[in-house]
Amino acid sequence: MSTADAASLKRRYDEVSPKYDQGGPNAMAIKLFWLTYEHLTWKPVEALLPKDGTSWRVLDAGGGGGKFGTRFAEAGHHVTVLDISPGMLDGARAQFTAKGLLDRVAFMEGDVAKLALPDAAFDLVFCEGDPVSYCLDAYPNAVKELVRVAKPGAPVVLGVDNRYEAFSGALKLGRPEEAFRTLLDGRTTCPYGLPVHAFTVRELEQTVADAGAELLEIFGKPVMFFDMLNAMAASRGGGSEKPWDAWSAREEILALQEKLAHEGFAVLGQHFQVMARRRA
Repeated sequence: MSTADAASLKRRYDEVSPKYDQGGPNAMAIKLFWLTYEHLTWKPVEALLPKDGTSWRVLDAGGGGGKFGTRFAEAGHHVTVLDISPGMLDGARAQFTAKGLLDRVAFMEGDVAKLALPDAAFDLVFCEGDPVSYCLDAYPNAVKELVRVAKPGAPVVLGVDNRYEAFSGALKLGRPEEAFRTLLDGRTTCPYGLPVHAFTVRELEQTVADAGAELLEIFGKPVMFFDMLNAMAASRGGGSEKPWDAWSAREEILALQEKLAHEGFAVLGQHFQVMARRRA
């Protein structure tokens, strides 16, 4: 990530940090979407954590407001929350303070493409919320750095933007020229207007291999979500005048999304999640 790109990212997230994770309009579908996104993100990570009470050292890179970092700490692990934005780190500090978890966390300002951390320092490296996508053309460096600070054999979990989603989203907004450019080079923008790199599956496979990690899985999160909700509503509504209550069916929705996410629909996901391990 260039100095200019890093400065823009830092400035923009400092601006939005007071309201980050508060969401937009409280529409039920949006609320369900983010519930599903967080469920699909966390469940396979939680499955990796030791069940014998062992405390791991976890790097939450680009940890934002501490949403997932606090989950690691609540599970008994020690977390280093790293973010490029001091404002976001302030938000994370408030979350850890409110939950009484300050004894299990360290906060660090930094860039995921240039980690000022020692080799093989962490039992698990977690980088969710697109920090790698924000690195643009420097994304290979970022993935190498994230793998470098993981212990041999340790899990490395990445969340990145999906190129097909960015392409189809631009088409739906009536921007075919922008969509075609994104299809060719992966360059698009995040909801905050900052440039990001959106990945193909093959790009991710090669990047993970080049970084010295073994790829375990790439899955989408969520997949076909709003189309799935519409189809469910149509099938469950029948001829009833009373609309289908999607919120009451949220456990069924989560279970179905969990099944779909791991059945080869990755390219139809809003984001990709990469599950890998540093080679021993």
